[in-house]
Amino acid sequence: MDTSTGTLLNGAVKHPLLLADPWFMITVLGLYLYVVNSVLPQFMLFRKPFELKKFMLLHNVIQVVSCIYVIREILFVTDNGVIYFWKCRQLSQSTENVRRHFSLAYFLFWLKLSELVETMIFVLRQKQNQVTKLHLFHHVATLTLVYLLIHYNQNGSSAYFCAFLNSIVHIIMYSYYFVAAVADKSIVRTLQPIKKSITVIQMVQFALILVQLPTQIVLCGVPRGVIIYFGTVIIAMFYGFYDFYTNAYKSDHRVKNRE
Repeated sequence: MDTSTGTLLNGAVKHPLLLADPWFMITVLGLYLYVVNSVLPQFMLFRKPFELKKFMLLHNVIQVVSCIYVIREILFVTDNGVIYFWKCRQLSQSTENVRRHFSLAYFLFWLKLSELVETMIFVLRQKQNQVTKLHLFHHVATLTLVYLLIHYNQNGSSAYFCAFLNSIVHIIMYSYYFVAAVADKSIVRTLQPIKKSITVIQMVQFALILVQLPTQIVLCGVPRGVIIYFGTVIIAMFYGFYDFYTNAYKSDHRVKNRE
């Protein structure tokens, strides 16, 4: 195997230079937070919002296609066993399986990195209200979780359960965004309940991942530090999306009831 897909060296893995240690990721995330919270808001202070419709459509298509690819590769790497999340199954050590395991992990890293663009789109369109603490935390945390997958995957195929669910959610979400961007306003209003349902689906995703967590602790022997960090992130995301759902939708329901 070449270094672009990971090289097995005496049982260890030689990762590509940028992914060999966390400093590239830390640097990018630091710049990301600085740019979206300071540089771009200052840049947009006396400017009209950019439309960016074509770029957004392209971004949505790329995300959907990428998630379909991720699901296909997960099914291959796990031998279609990813849905059995409670089982501990070691990944096959065949040359092809190892190659595609690391190729997939690296692809997930760059895919999550590309999602940071969404925050910049919000700011450039002067939708700073969408750059919430939950939004920033979600993007930062998911990238760090993929880094853990690359370097600390000791629970085999079960580690891909999270990415599998997330890819399904993102296919639904980005498909909705694409349709909402090109459809007539009346159609968008008709599809509004789907937006609410996406938030519910995201919470269900996190709930299923939390159901999986005890099996990884008890049965799979995942390092305690990894489990604590992973569990903390998922709980925080679940709470964040639940809080968003409560404030965004239940408050709307109360207002309608008063009318």
